[in-house]
Amino acid sequence: MPTFHPPVYSKHTDNPNGTVESCYTFTIDFSNEEDGITIVADNESSLSASSLQATLSEHNEWYTTFITNFMRASSKLFAKPYTVDQVNKITKHIFTGINDTSFPSTVSLLPKTIKIRSGIFWIKWDYLCSPLIIDIPALPEESSTEISSILPDLANVTDDVAEFNLDEVPMDKNATDDHFEIDNSHRFYDKQKVKEAKLKAKLALYKAQSKMRMYYDKYGNEVSDSDSSSDSDSDSEEDEEVQL
Repeated sequence: MPTFHPPVYSKHTDNPNGTVESCYTFTIDFSNEEDGITIVADNESSLSASSLQATLSEHNEWYTTFITNFMRASSKLFAKPYTVDQVNKITKHIFTGINDTSFPSTVSLLPKTIKIRSGIFWIKWDYLCSPLIIDIPALPEESSTEISSILPDLANVTDDVAEFNLDEVPMDKNATDDHFEIDNSHRFYDKQKVKEAKLKAKLALYKAQSKMRMYYDKYGNEVSDSDSSSDSDSDSEEDEEVQL
């Protein structure tokens, strides 16, 4: 709410008639947090008295609140209460301001004084023009995740990675991830068994070759399958003779 200072009494001489009239001037102060009426003027003609007065009609709610506050703050000075409609009927507006800006411009209107003279309310408005500037608030920075933090480092990928065969994916619409994981576990287990069997076969072959080299170094000839069978036959005959 603006501050309405007590009126300053003065005398005013009416030039046509030469009569002296009483004048009461109320000074009005607005705080920095309070806004007046703001419009956008497209050209200089928008700052004419008629255009600015039409602006007051468009902002009737703000203007009505202003007059109501003034009458309430100054009620003790008037002989009887007056309504806003009664005051409007005897009110005239004066507009003064600085117009040294380019168009379009932003125009701020604030009432600075109210003079009561000869039964008329003279409201003096100051307007201030400033260049029209569109200020878009800074948009919040979108959080972005670098691709390098999502994808693995391709330099560390080795050739040992097994190729994924799409034909092995179950096509049953009722298939679940759990079923797929179980199948993979069984397959991995069986694969490990095959690897173990191959490794045991390689070890057995290595042992056999080692025994054959030792036999050759000791007896000068290699062991054939026929030698093995004849040796076993002779051993059997000797056993029969011992039994007899």
